[in-house]
Amino acid sequence: MATSEAVQRATKLARLLGNPVRLRILLALREKPRCVTELMKVTGRSQANVSQHLMVLRAAGMVTADREGMRVVYRLRDRRIDDLLDRIVQLAAAFEELDYLDGMRRKPCGPGKCEW
Repeated sequence: MATSEAVQRATKLARLLGNPVRLRILLALREKPRCVTELMKVTGRSQANVSQHLMVLRAAGMVTADREGMRVVYRLRDRRIDDLLDRIVQLAAAFEELDYLDGMRRKPCGPGKCEW
């Protein structure tokens, strides 16, 4: 069983990856290193918004930044992050496949309407 501290760290990681903009940024960076301008195109967000998300990802140790001439290029910090993203994408695909195979649709699951 995981310790309370391990659960807290895992919760922080889940929150970090639970943001669609940050997840898009990480998925784009697993393809290749990118600058803010490229990440703006991938996410459809402003420079300020992308920069804010990159700041969070850098603080969490998920990405690094290197200056290349006049621009700053971001990349994943560790190969394990790429592996984690692979697993997330595979798991999401498996859930979709199970929904299809079972003929099920996601439905609200109670008074709080927890549609995931």
